[in-house]
Parts: sequence; structure tokens; C-alpha cells
Amino acid sequence: LQKQLQKDEAEIAALKDEVQNKQEGQLNTIEESLKQEQRNNFLTLAGIFTLLTCLISMFHMTTHVHKLSQPKIQRKIIAILWMSPIYSVTSFLTLIFPPIEGWMAIVKDFYESYCIYVFLSFLIAVLGEGSRDKAVEVLAKHADHLDQPTRCLGCFYEPHPDTSNHAKANAIMTQCQIYCMQFTL
Repeated sequence: LQKQLQKDEAEIAALKDEVQNKQEGQLNTIEESLKQEQRNNFLTLAGIFTLLTCLISMFHMTTHVHKLSQPKIQRKIIAILWMSPIYSVTSFLTLIFPPIEGWMAIVKDFYESYCIYVFLSFLIAVLGEGSRDKAVEVLAKHADHLDQPTRCLGCFYEPHPDTSNHAKANAIMTQCQIYCMQFTL
């Protein structure tokens, strides 16, 4: 009877281990399938928003192209509007193909620097009608509330920004151009 009891206990322990192993395997399988399903849902949602971003941006760009009444200004607006689709597509590609993250970051950084340059050109086109000097004059009319551009480098501006509103606006415009050049290089 003792031998039969030991044999039954060993059989019960083996069956217990077998059931436990099957349960762990099933739990791992379920966990992996849930992770895969979550990733698919995440990618689907990201893809939907990427597509939505591209469609909205393309709608605005085509509207500007169809009603091209001020081409110098609208071309700059279109270039700036390209930023959303480029960012969304490169981010989506990074989610799908993680090894290309570095290359996509380079694309985003280049276009970001280009957009900063285009935005400054846009401001010059709108404020100064394409002339930097006219833009400085417009800024000089409203420069009385502006702070001095850079306190530590103020001695390098000619004339000094404290001289007049025109000098202050010119210094700010120069500082913006230097800032844009740093990003484009």
C-alpha cells in the first residue's frame, strides 16, 4: 500500500508539473499574442493619424496652388506646410522599421532647418514685401517694446541697438538670419 501511495504521489506530481508547464506555455502564448495585437493597434492608429495629417496638409497646399494670388508668399507657405507630412511619415516609418531611425532623424532635422529659413523668408516677404530693408523699417516702427537682442554681444552691432528703434530692429533681423544660418549649416 505504501508503494502504491508513493507511485500515485509521483504520478500526481508529474501530472501537476505537466499541467503547470502547459499553463505557463499558454499564458506566454496569450501574452505574446496580446503584445502583438497591441502593437498592431498602435501601428494602425499611428497610420490613421499619419494619413489624416497628410490629407489635411495636402488639402491646404492644393488650395494655395489653385488660388495662387501672391506667389512669393504662398510658395513659402506651401514649403512650411510640407513639414507636417514629412514629420508624420518619417515618424511612422521609424515605428515600422526601427533600424532606420537615425536616417529619418536626419531627414527631419534637415527639413526643420529649411523650414526655419523659409519662415524667415516668409516674414521678410510679408513685412517687407521681399526687401529686408523694408522689413527692418516695419519692425523699427514697433521696436519700442523690444528688448536689446543679445546683451553680451551688443557691442558687435553697428549701430548699437540702444541708438534707435531702427538699429534695434536691424540687430534683431541680423540675429534671426544668423540663427537660421546655424540651422541650415
